[in-house]
Amino acid sequence: MTSEPTSEPTSGSNRGTGLGDTGFDGLLETMRALRTPVTGCPWDLVQTYDTLRGTLLEESHEAMEALASGETPELIEELGDLLLQVVFAAQIGRDEGTFTIADVIDFLNRKLVRRHPHVFGDAQAHTASEGIGQWEKVKAAERADKGQQDKSMLDGVPKAMPALAYANAVLGRARRAGFDWDNPDVIFDKIGEELRELATEASGKRQEEEFGDVLLAAVGAAVRMGIDPEQALLGANRRFYGRFTHVERGARERDTTIADMGTDEKLALWESAKSAE
Repeated sequence: MTSEPTSEPTSGSNRGTGLGDTGFDGLLETMRALRTPVTGCPWDLVQTYDTLRGTLLEESHEAMEALASGETPELIEELGDLLLQVVFAAQIGRDEGTFTIADVIDFLNRKLVRRHPHVFGDAQAHTASEGIGQWEKVKAAERADKGQQDKSMLDGVPKAMPALAYANAVLGRARRAGFDWDNPDVIFDKIGEELRELATEASGKRQEEEFGDVLLAAVGAAVRMGIDPEQALLGANRRFYGRFTHVERGARERDTTIADMGTDEKLALWESAKSAE
């Protein structure tokens, strides 16, 4: 959610000017009024690209949760909050005279058309993978046009992304480029191989590297299976939370603590929590 409500006019001079009208134009007018010097909102007026970064990340995560929940009212609200960040940044650009939301929309539309020659041109794509292949071919041509033909297709993935999301993105791009196992079952053998290598490392930096290889191999399996590793881990976290709190309740009911319970007793509570799911 935004740090400060931005859906209502903030001064008398802005009232009665059509603010609050439905539609995209109404949203843009509301944002313009909030950023109008003197009569606008003091909080909105001091925002910059830098201050929006944290909010954009937060809203992205909230939108991801809404997508996972599938709850329509929540999804509408969170997608709106995410859209607000785009409109807000575009209004800052307009205030500074560098670009407008129209530039953003026009650039996006032209890119979508250009990267879908199988829809808007003569190219052919009959499967999702073939469609992605067309997208990657056009992107490669774009890099060549910019004199960046030697630039890796992985360079477009921000290295500042969370490690799990970055791994998912780069492994996905590598797979679309054809960097994949011929036999899909090999990925599970690779996970086992990395686990065995981890087991042979007692401690130190090398152990950390081997553990990273295990995680990367697991993400590779997720990419191969069409699983979003972030969502998979979120689900695992929720299940762990539910099972652990069940064990905690069991300990309280026995007037003891988890630390003082026997291993068999803890495992029995854990298994009962799994059964209840």
